[in-house]
Amino acid sequence: ARMPANHASLAPGSPVKLIREPSVQFAVVGLLLFLAYTTVADRLERDQRQRIVISAGEIEMLRATWQGQWQRPPTDEELQGLIDNRVREEVLYREAVAAGLDRDDPVVRRRMVQKMEMLNQDLALLRPATDAELRAFFQQHQDRYRRPARLDATHIYFNADQRGNDVEADARRVLDELRAGDVPPSQAAAYGDRFLSRHAFRQATPADVAREFGQEFADELFTLDAGWQGPIWSGFGVHLVYVGERTASTLPAFADVRPELERDYDVQRRDEARAAFYAALSANYEVEVEVVSGGE
Repeated sequence: ARMPANHASLAPGSPVKLIREPSVQFAVVGLLLFLAYTTVADRLERDQRQRIVISAGEIEMLRATWQGQWQRPPTDEELQGLIDNRVREEVLYREAVAAGLDRDDPVVRRRMVQKMEMLNQDLALLRPATDAELRAFFQQHQDRYRRPARLDATHIYFNADQRGNDVEADARRVLDELRAGDVPPSQAAAYGDRFLSRHAFRQATPADVAREFGQEFADELFTLDAGWQGPIWSGFGVHLVYVGERTASTLPAFADVRPELERDYDVQRRDEARAAFYAALSANYEVEVEVVSGGE
């Protein structure tokens, strides 16, 4: 027998019966709510993306920057130009980000890395260093702040290229004459060969001497006693040296080097903060480096 037409819509699996099921109704309502929320959220996000607010604080920053550069406040027209430029910059920046221009750009990547590191380093220096920390840092790095030894010296030059194997013997002979005659340093240059650079140093440090005559010459010079000494070899040849007034190396007082200590200790704190910051972040990543086989 045929089923009556008015009962066909109630057959098992029919659309009408499915719509009357509570679970189906719940799913439909949920889908509609999801679609409505997505539409509203997209619109809000789009509206927020298209809304640019130049705050009063930002305007004051623009005004202050102008005044710092030009030593006068901007006129109303100039200030409006600054605001227009700021808006233009923001529009182009947002469109560039929306277009994905910030991705896969090594310059942008480096700049963002630098900003992350700078942010962390600035946070590390929010608290000023204490006296106790600076004194401990000073104790650990005394050699860095030690004042170098200094001396007055005058030298006589003997040209090894011209004198050959006799150069040291000539220098020793002159040394005996200088000591015996008590020759003052100011008159001693005539006893040697012509030298194009200076003959005398006044309160020179080992680094000063090393720059002109080499490190070995400087090291030996600062071990000599007062008076005429030598011979000493340098890259130029052989020298006799008159060692005059000298000042020993000293360690300055803490108060005298406190500004240097603050600067150097802050550098160390930045380096430590950078290392700790990266260690904490990198612990969240699993790094896999593929091995590249070399070509034959």
